[in-house]
Amino acid sequence: MRHTLSLLALSCALSVACDQATGPAAAPDADAMLAATTEEVYAVGALAGEDWETFGRIASVTFDTDGNLHILDEGSRQVVVVDPAGNLLRTVGSSGEGPGEFQQPSSIAVLRDGRTVVFDFSLPGALEIFDREGQFSESVPIDLALGAPGRMLLPLSDGRLLSTGGSRIRIASPGDDPGQSPEEEDHRRDIDVFSLDGTDKGVLYRAWDLPPTESEEEVSAEDERGNRSLEMRMNRMRAFGPGLHIGVLSDGRVAVVDSVAYSVKLIAMDGSVAGTIERPLGPEPVTESIMEAERFRRSEALDESSGGGFRVRMAGPMGDLAAGIQDQMREMMGRQIETMIFAEEIPVVANLAVDPEDRIWIARTGPGGGGDGPTDLMTPEGNYIGTLPAVGLRIPAAFGPDGLMAYIESDDLDVQTIRVIRLTSLER
Repeated sequence: MRHTLSLLALSCALSVACDQATGPAAAPDADAMLAATTEEVYAVGALAGEDWETFGRIASVTFDTDGNLHILDEGSRQVVVVDPAGNLLRTVGSSGEGPGEFQQPSSIAVLRDGRTVVFDFSLPGALEIFDREGQFSESVPIDLALGAPGRMLLPLSDGRLLSTGGSRIRIASPGDDPGQSPEEEDHRRDIDVFSLDGTDKGVLYRAWDLPPTESEEEVSAEDERGNRSLEMRMNRMRAFGPGLHIGVLSDGRVAVVDSVAYSVKLIAMDGSVAGTIERPLGPEPVTESIMEAERFRRSEALDESSGGGFRVRMAGPMGDLAAGIQDQMREMMGRQIETMIFAEEIPVVANLAVDPEDRIWIARTGPGGGGDGPTDLMTPEGNYIGTLPAVGLRIPAAFGPDGLMAYIESDDLDVQTIRVIRLTSLER
């Protein structure tokens, strides 16, 4: 009788409640650590090698359903496709302004039917579509005044593409103020959807954000005649603002983190919140010592970049800025670090991704906001699988089939390589 009651109590403790035994298990306060077993598959990229593997600047990578890795090299303005053994399969696209050519490729997606879509941030912007064999198919124009896709381009189950953080280009005459569009809110960030039928982009969900800081910095340039040719105003720098992290589940729902709390929203295809995944882990308060350490980290990073040839590159048609603008930007960034605004709390979540098995990987912020924290694995139903330690396996640049994971790495000479591993097991 005593043993029976003990087992019954244990059974209730492992479920949300005794009358909800079929529901998700409540995520625990303490971490249950996972041991990951991986194997090296291949690595590509070299300082001196064949033309296809001397990458200019890797913008993004993604796998197709066959395990082929698609590498968007925005420096060389092409897509390099390697097979599951790391051998060159083909290259897609080239530099230029004609059909199937790129001016400023910035993001890539492979659809479920095998087609490759590359967003070319040019004037005008376009989604360039290639068939399964890499042959150019069609170009879908993007109205940059309405907003462009960001660096992340994720395919949805209905064939549309999901993105966040894209730029919006507005052209104004001298002295005009483009202002803010009526539909915009300064404390919201849109999760956009782009169709391949040429219709304007839509908004799946308006994520939360802090109101922007005030604008106080200006960078400008003049042409040979002394006329102002470029003017940019910068908002004050903020540390520890909430990130916007997304991942797409196989059923089309979108996992979203947009706050400082440990809260993953599941957004349905109609834009409604279909569920929430949480753990009882609160954000870390920002203290004076944390502020001092963050200023030091950013100043040190700025000094290191200056020693290696500091350059600021604008996304899209503007490309690399002129040397005079670079100097202004560096001085401005130094001032911004000294006077930056701090949020009151450090967001719990630093990154999020969904793997092909629909496991949600939730990377947590390290103590004090510096470095990597542990990574939780959860199911879409809210069941807690376990936690990977901070030192070890982390969220990759891309997940592939059969446990494939790709990481973009750089050596001391800034030579980029892509290392592909296979996750063979996860055990507590």
